[in-house]
Amino acid sequence: MKSTTRIASVSLALVLAISACGAKQEVSSSPVPTPSPIKLPPVWSMTGLPGPDDAQAKPIMVVKVENAPQVRPQTGLEHADLIFEELVEGGMTRFATVWQSDIPPEIGPVRSVRHVDVAITEPMADIFVFSGGARRTMRFVNRKLPTTISINTEGAPGLYRKRGHRAPHNLFLKPEELLASVADNASISGGFFFRPDPVAVPAPSASADASASPSARASAQTAIPVLDVSVAFSTFAEPNWKWDGASSQWLRSEGVKPFKNIDGSQFGTDNLVIIEVREIDAGYKGSTGGYVPRTVLTGSGRAWVLNAGTAFEVSWKKPRVDAQMELFDLAGNPFTMPVGRTWAELIPVLTTGHYSFDGVPVPLKNPPLPASIPDPSESATP
Repeated sequence: MKSTTRIASVSLALVLAISACGAKQEVSSSPVPTPSPIKLPPVWSMTGLPGPDDAQAKPIMVVKVENAPQVRPQTGLEHADLIFEELVEGGMTRFATVWQSDIPPEIGPVRSVRHVDVAITEPMADIFVFSGGARRTMRFVNRKLPTTISINTEGAPGLYRKRGHRAPHNLFLKPEELLASVADNASISGGFFFRPDPVAVPAPSASADASASPSARASAQTAIPVLDVSVAFSTFAEPNWKWDGASSQWLRSEGVKPFKNIDGSQFGTDNLVIIEVREIDAGYKGSTGGYVPRTVLTGSGRAWVLNAGTAFEVSWKKPRVDAQMELFDLAGNPFTMPVGRTWAELIPVLTTGHYSFDGVPVPLKNPPLPASIPDPSESATP
């Protein structure tokens, strides 16, 4: 600042001197335009779609939802902004469902927590809902989640046992009742997948190609057409997805049966993400006495982002439980998740998991850490 002030003072003195001598010389200056930041309309944290001015401050709620065959169709899934599918005991899967922009009147059935749900919840959530959990898992939840996240289990406002459903498949949530009972901390959230802040990026000059982007060009080179995705968590859980151009969605089936919403329509999502993860022993047995797997969602690995019948191979990085997940294209540039609702498959590639595109198995890339070594950031030791 000092040198700038000095130059301005010298210039002013020179102008005054010229004027005093009667010189008929005009002194003009043309200020150099400063690029202004891009100002985009407000968007929802989870989907990136347009929302109200306070969209990113609206509460984010994570609810565990069951996926046993006898509970299908589940209630409310089609309204979720983001859904994670994770392997649990018995070869079955459960969902960590994330809600912000579209809250349905009812969600369920609500089931128990797992270690991986903490890595999903902590970076973004204000409210976490589940039915309960194993003692070791609950110690991990209570130790890792900050007090700013409201934890709600059976007995909390809005959670009730629904008639016509057998226990333990009958716990449902009326989310508006719960939301009304929880203090709104109005915290700003960028969601689970990190998106660079567009407001901090200078606007391009008029002569520049506004569509030019190193990240976009590098990502486009990795794109491949994919219309059919088959996923296997185990021999018991083998969902598949087909791109439907008419609805512009990935439509889900369980085996050959369409995976349906409560109104009878087939479930669809805008984006499908395949995330290769490690699986380790959770350290306790399930209610049937079997091994309980534990998905590790920290570290790094390979992923695929599928949108509009196209697949992008990317890498993911999530160094800590409380960190957002960052995506990078094969050139190492940041990859931004496409806007819209997203379903993420957490595939345990070192054990039972595998997947294929258009009937062709995708060769797996092992994550950097072996399955026998727990990630210290996700240690279950109190």
